[in-house]
Formats: sequence, C-alpha cells, structure tokens
Amino acid sequence: MELQSLIYLFVGVSFTIYFGLALWTKASSTKDFYIANKSFNPVLSGISIAVDFISAATFISLCGAFLSFGYDSFAYIIGITSGFVFLTILIVPYLKKMECLSIPLFFEKRFNSKLLKITAILIVVLVSFIYISAQLKGVGIIFSRIFQIDLSTALLIGMCITLFYAFIGGMKNIAYTQIAQYIIILFSFMTPIFFLTIEFTNSYLPQLAIFSKSAIYEERYLIEVFEQTLNDFGFKSFSDFNVLNSLLIAISLSLGVASLPHILIKFFSSPTVNDARKSSFWALVFISVIYTSISSLFIFSTLNLVKNTNNLEYDTFINNEIDQNEGKWLKTWEKTGLVKFEDLNKNNKIDLKNENNINELSINPDALALLTPEIANLPNWVISLVLAGALAATLSTITGLILIIKTTISYELIKENFSKNSVIGRILFSKLLIILIIVLASLFYIPNYTILQTVAISFTICAATLFPTLILGIFYKKINKIGAFFGILTGFIFTLTYSIYFLYINSSDNYFFGISSEAIGSIGAIFNIIIAIIVSKITPKKEKNIEESIDFVKVLK
Repeated sequence: MELQSLIYLFVGVSFTIYFGLALWTKASSTKDFYIANKSFNPVLSGISIAVDFISAATFISLCGAFLSFGYDSFAYIIGITSGFVFLTILIVPYLKKMECLSIPLFFEKRFNSKLLKITAILIVVLVSFIYISAQLKGVGIIFSRIFQIDLSTALLIGMCITLFYAFIGGMKNIAYTQIAQYIIILFSFMTPIFFLTIEFTNSYLPQLAIFSKSAIYEERYLIEVFEQTLNDFGFKSFSDFNVLNSLLIAISLSLGVASLPHILIKFFSSPTVNDARKSSFWALVFISVIYTSISSLFIFSTLNLVKNTNNLEYDTFINNEIDQNEGKWLKTWEKTGLVKFEDLNKNNKIDLKNENNINELSINPDALALLTPEIANLPNWVISLVLAGALAATLSTITGLILIIKTTISYELIKENFSKNSVIGRILFSKLLIILIIVLASLFYIPNYTILQTVAISFTICAATLFPTLILGIFYKKINKIGAFFGILTGFIFTLTYSIYFLYINSSDNYFFGISSEAIGSIGAIFNIIIAIIVSKITPKKEKNIEESIDFVKVLK
C-alpha cells in the first residue's frame, strides 16, 4: 500500500482504539476521575505510569538532543530516571499514608495553610502549562508530516483533536487507553531500531549496538565510526562535555520529576503503599526498554543520515531516481518547514559539509526521530507505525496534564472556596478552562528551544519549588508554614527570573558560571531549603503540625 494511505490507516486505527476505550471506561465519579477507583493491579498501573514518561520529549525530541548537545544529553536520561526512583522512595509512601491525592492537598494538611495550598496550585498550573506547550509542539510536528502542511496549520489541527480527546473522560479511561498506547508506542519505537541494528551492526539487541562491530564499516566498532562521523561532518562531538552544567541539569530534572503532579497522582490507583512500590518497579521495567535504546537510535539516525543523503544530487534524489535510496521524503518534509535544503555552493548536491564547513541540509532536532525510518528507506508500514506511536505518546501526556490542571483548580480551589453549590458552574468552568489552556499553550513557545528543553524548564521549576518543600515537610519536623512559604517563594522567584532572563532577554549562551536555564532549578532548590530552615528557626511555631502525628518510619513499613 502507498505510504500516505498507510499513514492515514495506522493513525486512524490508533485513534479509534483510544477513543473507544475511553468511552467504554469513562470515569463515573470524582474518585474515578482522580485515581481510577484503585482498580488497577501493579503491572497495569506500571504501564500507565510509564506511558506518561514516554512523552513527546522522549519519543520525538531526545534523539535530536544528542545531535545538539552530545554527551550533555545523558544528563536528561539520568535525571529523568533517577527522579522517578526518588518519587517512589521519598514521596509516594508518605502521601499515600496521609491520603493526599495531590501536592497542594499535602501542603494544606502538613502546614495547615491555605496560602501554601494556593501557591502550590499556581505552581502546578504553570508547570503543567509549560509541559503541555511542549507536547502540543510535538503534536504539531506529527500532524505536519501526516498532512504534509506547515507547522502552524498542523498545530491548529492538533489543538482540535487534543480538545476532543481531553473532553471524553477522567483518569480511569486514561489508564485503559494508556495500556493500548504503550503497546503501540513500544512497537513503533523499537521496530525501526531493530531494523537499523541489523543493518549497521552484527548484533540483534539495540541496547548493545553501540558496543558492537559495524556490519558495513570494515568491522570497526560502531562507537568509533560514530565519533569519526561527528567530527568529519561538523556535528557536535561527544568529546565536548560541560561537566558542571550537565550535573546540575541531571539534579534539576531528578528533583523535578520526583515532584511531577501528573505522575504522582498515578500512584493512587494502587490500593496500598506496597502495591505502589510494585507499580513503580514495573514502570521502570517498561520505561527502561525505551530509554536504554535511545542512544543507539541516535547513532543509527546520524549514520543513516550521512550514508543516505551526503553528496547526492538534489533533483535526482527527490525524484526517487537513485537505486534503493528513495528521496521523496526530503521534498515531503520541506513542506513542513522542519527540513530545509540550501544549495550554498550551487552544485545541486546535498553536502552535509561543504567547502565552507557548512551543512546544507538543516533538520530540526525534534524531527530527527520521525525522519529516521524514511531516510533509511524502511517499509511503509514501519514509517506509519512510528507516526502513530509518536502521536500516542504525545496525546497521553497532554491529556494527563490537562486533567491535572482541571481537577486541581476545579476540585481543590473553585469547589472549596468559590462555588460550593454550583455543580453545573464548575463543569462549565472546567470545559472553558481546558479550551483556554490548550489555546494559550499552543501560542506559548521558547525561542530556539526543543521539546525536550521546554519540558526541562517545567521540571526545573518543580525542582526549585515543590520538591524541597515536600522533602522538608516529610523529614524536617521543625519546618513551619512561614518558613515553607518563603522557601518556596524564594526558589520560584529566583528560578523563574533566571530562566526568563536567559530565555527571552539575553538569549545568548553566556550563562552565569555556564549554568543553563534547564539546570538552574538545582540552585533554586538549595536557596529554597536554606531560606525555609532559617525562617522556620526565627519564627514561632504556634500550631501543631500534622506531621507530628505520623512517623515517617512507620509509613515505610
């Protein structure tokens, strides 16, 4: 079957599955809405949690990040995965014991403070909003390829579909759809990697590919060939490595992931603390299958790009006149604006490194993973499957984030404080809120930032604000509500000011001490903790805090 028809078929079938499952398992109560009525066993809960991790940042953007940042990209993988472990060990047991369904609710119970609760709500909304904007960009990239249109138009289509998808139910339906989504994501992500592993190496395991000998480069080790390719064609060498910034990025992402609201709430589908631990174990298993293959995917993508495009005549290539190397994809992706060819030396050839050491083929890093199957001339069904899987990963995360914002505001703020007797009013407000969030998130962007980097900004804000307050609230009995408030306010103002300055005012890479906006959350977390402890020591503790009645050691048992 022709490629475009297969793409429509695969995407259409996946949509039918998602929407059918969502309607079939629609949440029937607020409790279902929040925690899926605690009806999922640890394996299924693990799948649901894993899918939210495998968002557009992972499926689409992380591969291209290697091309832009080299070894610095490993900081993202290390930070995200370690943060998940911290979330499981340090946060989930205590919050489940207190039956706190959200971080704002925990702050209210722990510190007996409405102000802290409202502050946490605003931070949750901001973090989720930035996260959503990155995912919507991913939706736009996917639809731009599916319909062969520019990114702006594709974003409008993505907005409409996302709105419809978000309206059809609550947490329970998401959990079921995510099981189907993970199956599609797994096969769509791993299938092209298996094809490329067999083509480029003597191994059949993508996780071991980088340590294998090349099948087409004179039996040299693949990592050796890859490093030489990076140097020969002017890509960022893996030899370039900013130790300090990478370390701080890893810390920021780790602390941020450990306090992500839309991930935390997933654990409440497990009836007990022990079940939550089992869910986290299975989630790590499902996540690791994907994450341990990303470095191999990037290597294959880079070698594949060089092998199948460099020094080819442009017109001949795009007209599919080269044996066993179809180039129609280049013309297709040029329509999206994500891939551009500029014949700088006027020789009508695609020179990845011309006489002026300039790459004539410009590829948006967020498009590289989706491009790879087409560049490699893989079967049409593989290309279609990759697009369907990327869309599944993206929509799942978007929906979870939207529901977190909606429920946080509607059920924790509006219901309690403003609209106790107006159920219909709350429902209408929630619907309008979803529309507003998606529209504004579609318009929001960070100049020259990839999906992964944008997501990292939301993580770093979490790291500087929510995580330190959670940890102090759990482990430090002397912390009071005044100290907690000024700590979280300090971390928030410092991190947000630093990020805004370097993202929008001074967009150069001349960061203070080389610390990027994605890494600054780790410094903000330190300021948060210091201020919170100092203020708590110099201010009187007037009321008994709830933590005095719950021993954390007992919670872990």
